[in-house]
Amino acid sequence: MIPIVIKNQLIDHPEADYLILAGATGVGKTATVVELAEHYEIEIISGDSRQIYKHMNIGTATPDALLQGKVCHHLLDELTPDVVWSAAAFYQRSRQIVTDVLERGRLPVVVGGAGLYLDALRFGLFDEQHKNPALRKKFQAKVDAGLAEDLWNQLMKLDPDYAATFHFNNHKKLMRAFEIYESSGMIPSSIFAKSRDPFDQQDVFVVLDRERSSLYDRINQRVLSMLEEGLVSECKQLLDLGFSPQLYPMQTIGYKEVFSFLSGDINEDEMINSIQQNTRNFAKRQLTWFRNHPFDHWIDLEK
Repeated sequence: MIPIVIKNQLIDHPEADYLILAGATGVGKTATVVELAEHYEIEIISGDSRQIYKHMNIGTATPDALLQGKVCHHLLDELTPDVVWSAAAFYQRSRQIVTDVLERGRLPVVVGGAGLYLDALRFGLFDEQHKNPALRKKFQAKVDAGLAEDLWNQLMKLDPDYAATFHFNNHKKLMRAFEIYESSGMIPSSIFAKSRDPFDQQDVFVVLDRERSSLYDRINQRVLSMLEEGLVSECKQLLDLGFSPQLYPMQTIGYKEVFSFLSGDINEDEMINSIQQNTRNFAKRQLTWFRNHPFDHWIDLEK
């Protein structure tokens, strides 16, 4: 990989083939991409688990048409919210795209904050073993009984590395974690660690960061900006198109709170506060995940 500069820091790894630009939501990944595109021939591969979905651009901070017109982007606006996009699908698609971009003589830059997706690209993905329908039914009953947060707290004690990667409202991942644990006797992070399919292209992993209070201020303002840009209208459009608020992608932070507002369960102030708080909590979990995993550079964007 050619030497590049990010925030006055030289990234010089001749042995590497592509760049991963990671960081918490709201940290400034898109602005960094814009700066890179001014100096280098790059193509962007979205490592975000939600930007793949159509009709969900505002709440997922999908790069706008102007930026997409300047820089080639991949894995944006391809699926409707009733189609499941998984780390397994990302693992297969992203590897091929990285290879294709390299063949075009450009630098592939994978941008996102979904740690599991980035790990799948780099190291491969744990296969779908340890499936047990009876166990899945058992934990589905617990979730249906309102015990999701209790289960997540149990998982945090058993496997804090894995539990820190998702919110307890992610019922699918939560139930899967306990299905793995009870059927194998091993915590999910250990199972994942034993399953490796290393990518033959070498990455440079860069994490972008800011001082915590500054990051949280940016998140709070970003939520207000999304609402000004029409997040509520975007959610109404999703409902008008016939997509259920219960669909997995629609439970994303920023969308689930708006749906609660539209259904009359919370008022506007509660909606705004909830989106901001949930996003800040999510950013904290992302940073915990990045700190506990290997990276090449940790760059403070405010220095």
